[in-house]
Amino acid sequence: MQSYECKFKSSAFRVGSCALHGLVLILIMARFTPGFSQTIFPIQYREWEATGFVGSSVSPKLKFRTPVSGSSQESFQTVEMHYQPGYQVGVRTAQNFDDFWSADLEYSFSDQDLTFKNLSPSIPRLSLTQYTHNLSYNISYLPLPPTRRFRPYADVGIGAGWFYLPGRVKKDALELGLKLRDSWELVFNLGGGMKYLLADQFAFSFDVKYRLSGVPSYGLPDSARVVNGQYRPGMAATGVLQNTTFSFGLIYQWDE
Repeated sequence: MQSYECKFKSSAFRVGSCALHGLVLILIMARFTPGFSQTIFPIQYREWEATGFVGSSVSPKLKFRTPVSGSSQESFQTVEMHYQPGYQVGVRTAQNFDDFWSADLEYSFSDQDLTFKNLSPSIPRLSLTQYTHNLSYNISYLPLPPTRRFRPYADVGIGAGWFYLPGRVKKDALELGLKLRDSWELVFNLGGGMKYLLADQFAFSFDVKYRLSGVPSYGLPDSARVVNGQYRPGMAATGVLQNTTFSFGLIYQWDE
């Protein structure tokens, strides 16, 4: 038993010693790496950037207390709308016009199927294919200078969102008595992320954005009606739609 404890203590001592030496080595490398990297690698962000990015897009469930007219049984109906999580792809062109500021024009496309619940007694659930196109102009603040590889940033912007339903979806909905259409909404962007310079003219990016817009109605009236015993669906699409996006990108940079 005694020999086992001694062996254990000896092993623990060796592990601790190795860990200590490793920590000292990491500290030494961290101390001298900046100077070394500047010697062999010209760290500098360029004026212009073109980024291609991929990621995901998610939105919370929404509920709308919708008025019902012409019914003796109910005066309100709770309609639910939910966007399924989907992929996102996009491109971005940016100009770094100052050491700490940049502006960009961004286009993104996301595939988020849409589900309605409780539109009417005859349509308790309806799932639709839906695509979202976003075009926005954004201003970014980068607190670290362009001579640093790692640069976090915060951005804000404004643009437009096109909530698009394919033609076959509209046709299928029309057979159910729903005349749906595409919706346009003003969109505000708020978010941030980081860039990391990988090599001359190439960088990696990661960002998180919150897109705030009005809730698209897709052509549904803001109230439901019962006419001659037939229920005509509606949805009181009020409030704000929050769409959260996560994306990874590859940046190519150049100077004029």
